[in-house]
Amino acid sequence: MKNKVLILSNKLPYPSDDGSSIAMARLLETLLMKELDLHYFAINSHKHCKDVEISNAYQPIVNFEAFEWNTSPKVSTAIKNLATSLPYHVSRFYIPTLQKRLDAFKPDSFHTVILEGAFMGMYLKEARRIGKQTILRAHNVEHEIWKRLAENEKNPLKRWYLKLQSRRLQNFESQLSDAVDKIWCISEKDQQWFKSITSAASFIPTAVTPIPGPASIHPLRCHHLGALDWAPSIQGLNWFMTEIWPQVLQQVPQAEFHIAGNNPPKNFQFPKQQNIFFHGRVKDASAFAQNHGISVIPLMAGSGMRIKILQNSASAVPSISTAIGAEGIYTKGSKQAVIVDTSAEFIEALVDLIQKPEHALLLGQKAQEDILNRFGMQPTLHCIEKVWT
Repeated sequence: MKNKVLILSNKLPYPSDDGSSIAMARLLETLLMKELDLHYFAINSHKHCKDVEISNAYQPIVNFEAFEWNTSPKVSTAIKNLATSLPYHVSRFYIPTLQKRLDAFKPDSFHTVILEGAFMGMYLKEARRIGKQTILRAHNVEHEIWKRLAENEKNPLKRWYLKLQSRRLQNFESQLSDAVDKIWCISEKDQQWFKSITSAASFIPTAVTPIPGPASIHPLRCHHLGALDWAPSIQGLNWFMTEIWPQVLQQVPQAEFHIAGNNPPKNFQFPKQQNIFFHGRVKDASAFAQNHGISVIPLMAGSGMRIKILQNSASAVPSISTAIGAEGIYTKGSKQAVIVDTSAEFIEALVDLIQKPEHALLLGQKAQEDILNRFGMQPTLHCIEKVWT
């Protein structure tokens, strides 16, 4: 008889069009290499609305259920949250219909319940009741993201609110980590923080699958591909378009910057007449990346594993990133990606890659070879089997 495993997630894994859904899909595909009876309960929000039938088509042997709810942040609910002790970005993932569905299960109905991220910690009590063991899959150290956002925020009121949420998230993550049986961290750096709380934290890399690389790199193109409803992405893009891109154009006037992603904020402004092109949501993320030159990852805040740089490397797309944007994968001086610390370094390195497409192509090829050795499906499955019975 197959062991029953339930995964609780804040979104459906397919189509895998942003970093977190890619990470979710790869874990699911890795677990499918084992003989398991898999059930997947996901919040289907207005923000990340997906047709559950798409997930059913990708993985017909998994039992998917979607729970419709609007989890979008609102000023009114953010203010009301001040009267509670819960982090706002946790409380907005409480869904009454999902709660009711979990309440219907008998104790120990599942061998294991996996919480995909700290935000699903809202359902810890139910997970412990219906699962013989509970696992937190830590995509990030969430409070670090909001701490970094606060440090880079110029508005005093917003900075105060972000600091408050960071402190609440830290308390929540600490309590959650103490209460689960195991923690699967997707980055070794994050594992260090969780290890300070519990010995149950293990590093489980996100698996990647090889994608044939491009035959050449477009000599004048660079791009950013990723979710545009994530605050660190917007913050980094604003910095890149105001501080970096105008200086690049002074040296390479024909250069093009292409942006693709979901749900940009209504107040987000893409500069006009600066060779910046917005594509919105694209059907094939890998094809877009391979056709639009060098991947730019200008993150100034964040935590966890940079799934997008993993995908870039798996498909031999060259990347240039801040140190924060490459955390857990590459460091400065790596031969598989260009890592920079300052605006001046970013400008110089990006201009060099744009003007030397043959060097960019070689960089992507080295990245692909390296990443498949470290983050292939079999190495990831081996890591899981070492810590999970």
